Amino acid sequence: MVAGDTHGNLEWITTLSKLAARFGCAGVLQLGDFGFWPDARQARQGVVTLDERWVDGVAERAARFGVWWRVVDGNHDAHPLVRAAYPGDGDGVRPIRSGVLDWADRGAVWRWCGVRFGALGGADSSDPDHRTEGSNWWATESITEADVQSLAGRAGAAGVDVLACHDAPYAPGRKPGQDDPAVAARFERSAALLRTACAAVRPRLLLHGHWHMRYTAQRQEAWGQLRIEGLASDCERNRFRHPWMVLEMPSLQELR
Repeated sequence: MVAGDTHGNLEWITTLSKLAARFGCAGVLQLGDFGFWPDARQARQGVVTLDERWVDGVAERAARFGVWWRVVDGNHDAHPLVRAAYPGDGDGVRPIRSGVLDWADRGAVWRWCGVRFGALGGADSSDPDHRTEGSNWWATESITEADVQSLAGRAGAAGVDVLACHDAPYAPGRKPGQDDPAVAARFERSAALLRTACAAVRPRLLLHGHWHMRYTAQRQEAWGQLRIEGLASDCERNRFRHPWMVLEMPSLQELR
């Protein structure tokens, strides 16, 4: 199963875990804004730490339904807190709870069912001026050239078949605040870096969230055909806007 933004919604994560098991999926690949946030109780005492109780809740739900979760990061995830708490392995994946939850940090590359996957999470928020750094905004939200280089270095000449992202290489719509030239420039920079990454690793399929809309696009790129699948979020789950999909492996065909 592939899932869009979950925004820390444990009830929705429970539902997705149950659906994944129902449809015979081994696990869930989640596309950022997962819900890695600070512990509110600790924050009231002036201490900024990852909400490990929430992480435990996710792990318990995943184990209950016999599935695992691998997530990429979104602009609203507390990247510094997770990086400080959980080191990465040689593939760039950070184990969070053994066997049931890990984070494919930016530049991670791995193989499932003979298919090569890469991760390039991150995106730019439209409203950072209205957020508080270290509380609900993180300077590490933006994709960087170093992130792209990390991905390209791990992928090597073979590239990847699937690139899992939070942002999109081509904007599928508009977000609030995008009429502000500064916001529009940040969004375009993020998209341009994703296009550079795609040219470097040449995926057949790109998966992303962030835009809160479900769509499929086909683009002819210099290296071949690129299929883009955008997923809606937990915010749209009651509007039948498809915040999840099922991919058959290794064909990468959508089953539902």
